[in-house]
Amino acid sequence: MKIAVITTGDEVIQGVIVDSNAAWISERCTALGHEVAMHACVPDDMRAIGDILRLASERAECVMVTGGLGPTADDITVEAAARAFDANLVRNEGIIEEMRAFFVRVGRPYSPSNDKQAMVFAGSEILPNRVGTAPGLRAPLGGRDFIFLPGVPSELHQIFGDSVEPWLRERSSGARVEKVFRCFGLPEATIDERLKGVDLCGARLSFRVKFPEILLKTVARSGSEAEARRMIDSAAGNIRERLGEVIYGEGDATLAEVVGRMCVERGATLSVAESCTGGLISSMITDVPGASRWFERGAVAYSNRSKEEFLGVPRQTIERHGAVSREVAEAMARGIRSVSGSSVGLAVTGIAGPSGGTAEKPVGTVHIAMAIEGGIEHSHHVFERARIEFRQMVAATALDMARRHMIRAQS
Repeated sequence: MKIAVITTGDEVIQGVIVDSNAAWISERCTALGHEVAMHACVPDDMRAIGDILRLASERAECVMVTGGLGPTADDITVEAAARAFDANLVRNEGIIEEMRAFFVRVGRPYSPSNDKQAMVFAGSEILPNRVGTAPGLRAPLGGRDFIFLPGVPSELHQIFGDSVEPWLRERSSGARVEKVFRCFGLPEATIDERLKGVDLCGARLSFRVKFPEILLKTVARSGSEAEARRMIDSAAGNIRERLGEVIYGEGDATLAEVVGRMCVERGATLSVAESCTGGLISSMITDVPGASRWFERGAVAYSNRSKEEFLGVPRQTIERHGAVSREVAEAMARGIRSVSGSSVGLAVTGIAGPSGGTAEKPVGTVHIAMAIEGGIEHSHHVFERARIEFRQMVAATALDMARRHMIRAQS
């Protein structure tokens, strides 16, 4: 089907809230084999909502609407749709009972203003909300299928997964299979150059920047799932042959997750000494369930004194070379490996900016070192990025250094 996705809300259209719901819905509709033909956002205005819903019904067979289903005065989506298509609204007593039970469970008094959420289109299908109060609705309006969903993401996701996704699957023809490659270490343009002329075996390839990574999505469509999977697997093999280690994972894998899996497979442990990243690397690692199996410790040694006291970096090394230097980064890596007893000691030191740079060491300078049995590795970079992006880039680069070391150690 062709699907239109409409978001309502003053705060969304004013940019106060980022419209992540439309992207989330569109991604899932596409994955289920449907075509998203339209996106639109309108304020909490009766006429504006009605106008956009009528327009959407002309362009799509199914219209999905998020927002404006709550109990407050600005929640007018259902009423606007009823006016636009001259539909009758009726009070559903079952919804009232469900809402009252919900408020008992959460220990809050029931307000009569919630009754508004029980006004539904006559003949509509109620899509149960197990997370909040406002149910979703599916109703035929203007000869099209309309699906109304709450704007609260957790409620939207639950209702979509339970009630909308099965309905969409039933109406999808053929098979669609996708594979997402996560890449790090090369810019988008260079990856594109490496992939020129690659045989995609009938699949389609698209790029997306998710800083600091590049995501490659391959999509194959066919009359059968087996054929679509054959196409996607063949395309994936050709892509991997071109990019090699630049691809660090697939799907939702993170760099930290991949490094952790490699550590577990090899019986290795990792510790981190951070200066300019301020604990970001440790945070990325501990976001991974089970990180305690391979992550021994992390130290934020921001000041020169902490580098000396926590990690044993000689004062004369800092005085001679500066805190942001190869020598200090290597001393930090050796220090964290020594005090932790880890297989790998990873360290970063740099100038995040916006001040503090010099001609010899401009803002964005970073030194990354990794201490391992039998030696030490070092890399030097200048990442000309805003402070937050600089930290993200440094953290990812450090983890990628550990990942590539694991690959070499295995071979």
